Amino acid sequence: MQAWAIIVDSFRDAKERKIFWIMIGISGIIAAAMFCISFTDHGIDIMFGSWTFDTSDWQTDGQPLASTFGAGIVQQISDNYLGWLGMIVALVATASIFPSLMEPGNIDIVASKPIDRRVLFMGRYVGAMVFMLVQAAIFVGLTFVVMGVRWGYWAWAYLWVLPLTVLLFSYLFAFSALFGVWTRRAMTSLMMTMVAWFFIFLIQTLNSLMLMEPEFDTDGRWRRTAAAVHWVVPKTQDIPIIAGKLLGGDSIGDVIAAENLPRDARRDFHEAMAAERAIKASVKPLASIGSSLAIEAALILLAMWRFNRRDF
Repeated sequence: MQAWAIIVDSFRDAKERKIFWIMIGISGIIAAAMFCISFTDHGIDIMFGSWTFDTSDWQTDGQPLASTFGAGIVQQISDNYLGWLGMIVALVATASIFPSLMEPGNIDIVASKPIDRRVLFMGRYVGAMVFMLVQAAIFVGLTFVVMGVRWGYWAWAYLWVLPLTVLLFSYLFAFSALFGVWTRRAMTSLMMTMVAWFFIFLIQTLNSLMLMEPEFDTDGRWRRTAAAVHWVVPKTQDIPIIAGKLLGGDSIGDVIAAENLPRDARRDFHEAMAAERAIKASVKPLASIGSSLAIEAALILLAMWRFNRRDF
């Protein structure tokens, strides 16, 4: 019961901040924008027919337009929501979960109760996950219903975005929790988490470049080094790729007929699609998620140790 009370209190603390409603507003805006899009036999209508884009000249896969372009739009939304927008806003909303707990007065009240500090830490941590789960459920639920009702495209695989969003957030919040316990300052914790995320991005981008351009590393030394470093950080960029695989594996480029592109652009198009496929093929979901969770667990244990040893 104590642990549940801590989880609820942690969620309530995050929910009472204005950022909670900002996140709901962002979800509503995206869903409304999707609702303004519809598909006809000849193209895409935007704002209920105010603008129409004719796609009959280059859509050649034979599938219904709603499913073809709906899949591409869903892929872009999930990439951006998983990739940066939803994560940044969620990190801002939850950055103070541990620093606010450790403020003089708050911690005095909590520490006076007969509760294990490890239970207190994990209760606050899980509370942040619940906060993200609620936000992701609202976003995924709204957009899923709009796709089904407005487009007639019931993409059940899209529901995988919900657990993957929480999973990606957990990778990053492990840093936020560690920095929050260490510095006891929400803004400092947030900035340090962003810096850590940026370095993770650089490491993963370097590894992707080694896969895309192997001719720049003839002896394979840099490629092996990049791959080794890649395995010791949470693989945040893999989550959108895993989501894409679960959604069907197609990007918007997969539904464009290359023969209808200008001649000069065809080679670049094929090279870009080949590089994208190489990166997708390199991502092994179980290995990626398993190794990332192991790193997250190490960060959590370090943060918990610091929280348990700290004098209040």
